[in-house]
Amino acid sequence: MNPENKIKAMKAVYCYFFPEVRSIIKEVGSRIPDEMFLVSADAQDIESKLYPLFSPKLEIPSTDGKIDLDSIHLPIIKRISEIYEPIVPGLENFAHSYPTSGSSEGLFHFLVQLKTKGVESISVLKGEYEGYEVQAANIGLNVKRRGLEEALGCKGEHWFISNPSARDGNILPDEFIKQLCDNENRLIVDLAYVGATRPHAFEIGHENIIGTVMSFSKPYGVFRFRIGGFAFSRGEVPSLYGNKWFKDVPALFTALKIAEDIDPQRLYGVYRPKQERIVSGINSEFSLGIRPSDSLLLGYLDEWQANSLPRERKKMIEPFKRDTGYRFCLTPYYEELELNPEQGKEGKR
Repeated sequence: MNPENKIKAMKAVYCYFFPEVRSIIKEVGSRIPDEMFLVSADAQDIESKLYPLFSPKLEIPSTDGKIDLDSIHLPIIKRISEIYEPIVPGLENFAHSYPTSGSSEGLFHFLVQLKTKGVESISVLKGEYEGYEVQAANIGLNVKRRGLEEALGCKGEHWFISNPSARDGNILPDEFIKQLCDNENRLIVDLAYVGATRPHAFEIGHENIIGTVMSFSKPYGVFRFRIGGFAFSRGEVPSLYGNKWFKDVPALFTALKIAEDIDPQRLYGVYRPKQERIVSGINSEFSLGIRPSDSLLLGYLDEWQANSLPRERKKMIEPFKRDTGYRFCLTPYYEELELNPEQGKEGKR
């Protein structure tokens, strides 16, 4: 190994802007009629003009025949929810849905809601998404960090859980989520990685899952565009009510087009072999033993594997440590592979 070589993986998870999505963003931007944003626009006329973009036609809310942009998110969220229902069973049980700028906005409002109801602390798994803890601290909530086994002994707490887990990009066992719920804990489930993993049904029907958020940032790579963020709750979230007015309408149209043209998990079938190739290349160069995570964007290493590495390699991966394991964001390698498709193949360096 060349001592000057460094692993190109990233500590933070930055999304890969999938090529399949780029043309859709451009298409939607060019096809949305300007008159849609006029208060005098005829709803049926706009519906007809959008028909080539959305099939079947997207039902456009109206008031006295004029387009009602304050309600445009409702049919869009409904159609996206129907697309996601097979992989997120139970989503239909949430009475309230809100458009958000990615999943982080929804998570913050759930934290605020708990704070205003007198909750003093939240619980997270060790090595979880840092945003929970940072935003909780910003509003004066304490954070309890638990290991997996310790978590199963907790009762009556408020949990923020990402599934697939931001700890390592892997899907949490169904029984783990169920046990947390059965122990009378209240869960906000963060589904930001859903759509970027192997096929799995992320069951959220338990009554103690009181809210969930979704994002297109990781499964479709549109983080910088703030496209495809949604919050779902069993009860109202008053601080999100204003989002019916303060929302990005073109982003909502783009989210629907992406979801309908690129079914969730379709990209997994295309990119899983590339993920395996990338991880194999890293291991070939550095002899680390990294494994592909369930999420396309990540690779991971268990503690026992890391402990068996020579000291210089263990030092190399130290920045990637999360709790007891290690997590590697593979986005730079996807971008490199896009520019140099032959890279990493046998005989190619």
